[in-house]
Amino acid sequence: MMKSENRDTERGATLLSVLLLIVLMSTAALAATDALARSVHVSRVSTDRADRFWAARGAISVGEVIVNEMLAQTNGKLDADSAIFAEPIRFTYPRGVITVDLYDATNCLNLNSLVLSDAEDAGGTVSTDQLHRLLEGAGLFSTEAREMVDTLADWMDADSSPRAFGGEDALYFDRDVPHRTPGQRLVSRQDLRAIKGYTPETRAAISDLVCVRSDTNNPPMNINTLTESQAPLLAARLSEELSVSEAERLILSRPSGGWLNVEEFLLSENVVSIAPELRRDHELSTVSSVIGAIITVSSGTGDIAIDALYGRGDNGRFVLLNSHRSLR
Repeated sequence: MMKSENRDTERGATLLSVLLLIVLMSTAALAATDALARSVHVSRVSTDRADRFWAARGAISVGEVIVNEMLAQTNGKLDADSAIFAEPIRFTYPRGVITVDLYDATNCLNLNSLVLSDAEDAGGTVSTDQLHRLLEGAGLFSTEAREMVDTLADWMDADSSPRAFGGEDALYFDRDVPHRTPGQRLVSRQDLRAIKGYTPETRAAISDLVCVRSDTNNPPMNINTLTESQAPLLAARLSEELSVSEAERLILSRPSGGWLNVEEFLLSENVVSIAPELRRDHELSTVSSVIGAIITVSSGTGDIAIDALYGRGDNGRFVLLNSHRSLR
């Protein structure tokens, strides 16, 4: 009897061990299945992300072809009603849709062209007074505009002496993420977020008026593609004698199809009365030398946006100047 009870106890213990092992194996299998599912999902998302990236890179090259083909039809002349700016260009790729939205990238003030005080930085072409006037024209208060000019100049210049409304390293040491001023030109518009005075509101107010280029050049504006909201830009770049309201009227009274040339524009009311020595005629043109593209690649798992710039080369064709991930 004793042996029978021992065998029953052993069988019971064995059965319990087997059941426990089955439970453990089932749990492990379930965990493995769950991990595999997550891995497959991550792999798919990573694959989609990589596909979007390479599709965007390909679209940058396609953008160059589009710009050249469309400008060839107009002999390089563009106006506010040009088909190239009318509608975004959309085409599909195996996993989604690519959108190319073109714009005239000559109509802005390059913040990297600001004249600084350093002797070695003589490449700038825009005075601090010009930038101040542009910011005021965008609706900012005079003191607010002066602070933005001075903090930008202090951010980029190589010295450690702050301007009246600016600030060097000490101004940024007490931030949530302390940092120094870099002492060099801006890399992209996103750099403005780190500079005192460039709040989301002020950046939005000047978004159509300023740009950041890799050089210190300011290509001439195309007066035939300027929009009414860019009147402060026309006033700031052409002459201190031209008010923003007068610049608005000029843009609104632009002939259908645009001015034939700069000379015709200079005969316009409110411009012809300005003495030639008080004008910067070299800031004006009726052709566009830089075209920008916002390239967006959309798929089921997300979007990626690229900013690309195409510039007119010596042979008249547009080539890619630069491109970078957009944070718009």
